[in-house]
This record gives sequence, C-alpha cells and structure tokens, in this order.
Amino acid sequence: MAQAKIVLPKAFNGLDKPYRYKVFWGGRGGAKSRTFAEVLLAMAYHHPMRILCAREIQKSIKESVHNLLADVIKARGYKQYQVLDTEIRHPNGSQFIFSGLWRNVQNIKSIEAVDVCWVEEANVCSEDTWRTLIPSIRKAGSEIWVSFNPVLKTDAAYQRFVLDQPSNALVRKVSWKDNEYLSAEFLQDMEDLKAKDYDEYLHVYEGELKQFADGAIFGKQLRTARDEGRMTSIPIESGIPVATFWDLGRNDATAIWFMQRVGHENRFIDYYEHSLVDLDHYARVLQEKGYVYEAHYLPHDVNVVTLGSGDRSRKNILESLGVRPIEVVPRIPQKMEAIELTRNKFSTCWFDEKRCERGLDALSNYQFAWDDKGETFRQAPLHNWASNGADAFQQFGQAYAPAEQYEPISFASAW
Repeated sequence: MAQAKIVLPKAFNGLDKPYRYKVFWGGRGGAKSRTFAEVLLAMAYHHPMRILCAREIQKSIKESVHNLLADVIKARGYKQYQVLDTEIRHPNGSQFIFSGLWRNVQNIKSIEAVDVCWVEEANVCSEDTWRTLIPSIRKAGSEIWVSFNPVLKTDAAYQRFVLDQPSNALVRKVSWKDNEYLSAEFLQDMEDLKAKDYDEYLHVYEGELKQFADGAIFGKQLRTARDEGRMTSIPIESGIPVATFWDLGRNDATAIWFMQRVGHENRFIDYYEHSLVDLDHYARVLQEKGYVYEAHYLPHDVNVVTLGSGDRSRKNILESLGVRPIEVVPRIPQKMEAIELTRNKFSTCWFDEKRCERGLDALSNYQFAWDDKGETFRQAPLHNWASNGADAFQQFGQAYAPAEQYEPISFASAW
C-alpha cells in the first residue's frame, strides 16, 4: 500500500537530516511529539531501525508515547506495523521499545544498537540521567531526539541543549504559531488563559520559562524583591566585614552565601557551591575571595565528628583551617518555623544578580513536596539540588539579627 506523503511544518525542516541531537522545545500546541512520531514511523517503515522511546518516569506503557505512535500508525494506514502491548514492530526488523529512565537508566546501557533515542518530556530528566544516557546511545550514526516544554532555567535539558548547545545539533523553539492544524477549542482555551493569566499563558503556550517552581517556598518573597529592585548589581563595600551562611553537604553540595550588612540592608554579594571535596577546599575559597569576615554561621551538624578525622568535628577542622569565628546555628525542630523566620527577613535582603545567580536559582526552585494521593503540596520541602542553597540561606534567617530585633514570626503568611 502506498503511504501518504508527510508534509512537515516549516519549523521542523531538517528533522529528516542527520544530526547527533535533534532538540525541539517550546510551548504547547507546537506539534513536537506528533511530528517526531510521524517522522520516526516513516523512517522505520522504509529502513530497519531500533528506536528507544524514553522518558524520565514511566510507571506503565500508558505513560509512554506508545498510544501516540499507535494513533499515527492507524491514521497513516501503516498496515504492516504490529502494535503489541509493550513494543511496536515492523516486518523489516524495525522495532520501537519503551523505557523509563529514572532508577532504570543504568539498564539502558545494556540495550544494544539503538539508532534513535527519543526522550519525551525531557525537561524533567536530571543531569545524572543525561550523563548516563548519552554515552549509552553509541551506535555509529545514532541520534538523540529531545522534545520538551521548558519549565525553569535550571532544567537540565534547557541548560544542556538550549543554553549550551552541543555540536552537531539541530535545536529549535516551536510554538502553537508553527501548527496550522489547531482546533478552535484549543485556540479558545489559549485566548481564555491569555486574558485571565498572561504570565501563565506565556509559559504554557509561548514556551517562556517560569521564574519559580510550582509550590515555590520563597516565591512570593523573591517576586517582591525583584519588583522592588532588590535584585541588581551590588557594590562590595571594602570597609564592611562579610558574614557567611553555610549548608554542609555530604554526598550533595555544600553551599555558602556571603553577606554584608549596610545600614538596615542585608546585601548578599556572593554565593559559592561545590560538592565531593574536602573542607580545606572551602577554606581556600574563603581566603581567595579576599573578604574580611565577621563570622561564619553553620548548621548544628558542624559539630558532628567525622570518620577518619581523629575525633575532630567539622567545626574543629574548619577552625584549624582558619575559618573563624564560627557561630553554630541551633537546630529548629519544626522546618516551617525556620522557613517563616527566613521569609520574615526577606524585606531586608538585597541580592547581586550575577554573583548570586546560582543561589537565587536555588531559592527559586526550593519547593514544597507534592502529594500525589492528596493532589496538593505538603507542608514539607522537597529535597533536591535546590535544598542546599536554600538551607544555607535559612541559617541567615534563623541566626542573623544584628542592630535590631525582628518582629515575631507569623505562620499565617501566604507563600
């Protein structure tokens, strides 16, 4: 049976050409997934190919692009394709297989001879996933296709493929404007959202980045700081000492905020983060920055004695390296109390946008954990990469209050 000719939207020109990476990202309605499915099925129909369809989390085949591929097969009249429960086959040897990557990416290494790996909803894939997946797709001439709607600037896919594009890559932003086949219902829903919530419209349909994660714990406070011009370029005052605020990582990152108190302003002039290095590394960083230090505020676990340290705590080690004086911040049992203390001090905070960029990203991504069962956010933070910078900032919220007394905290404040 002769197959209908596929006419690609102009935005997808080049998709049939050889590139190591083919990355299409943007807003809803841009036909990214449908076009990928159309082209891959046409290619596999004419030449034997092994195509891995992956996503970060796939609890069942229903969460994959299996149904989308089956719909295209039916619409195009591809009679020879066999749509099975867990894979799709063609008599010429072509095969579509499906896999989740989270907690399974190591198994991908054993999948042989993949011609194309299509990663759908790639914005949720972690950097660790990419580091393992990419070298696993190693057949000569193999390609990695990536489709996603961006959420945050810190999404690994956005960082890896958009901000720092690899060589031999076709990277293109698409949106509803590139799709001439949208329904009237889609267009009406889009216009309704545009009228109701323009920022959300920009994110959903135009593919613009969100400033804050959903359920952002400090979202309201950061938005106010930005609106009031407290995220800017801040001069470093040579005659004023610097206080630092730490979160000590073990297997994850250690984060340090640097702050100068000028009048009633708490000016965060710098931020540093690193992982999997010894404490002497951070002592050198502090020395190399050349600041005069007022005090270093560290969490209570700085008093923990580490193995192989000769019965010395991390506080003892840091002090021996010249990190002095150290103020140990007592542990607050209720995490929400520490959060509220920090929220209440935000109105005094100024941030250097450039030097504190990574720290501000952490604060923007620090979010409440989502409860799938209750379909709501829990009153407990999600532990992810952003926790380190946010926990370090909370040492400031919990312990630093020179020159004035702050108002008692109110647990009724909105987030």
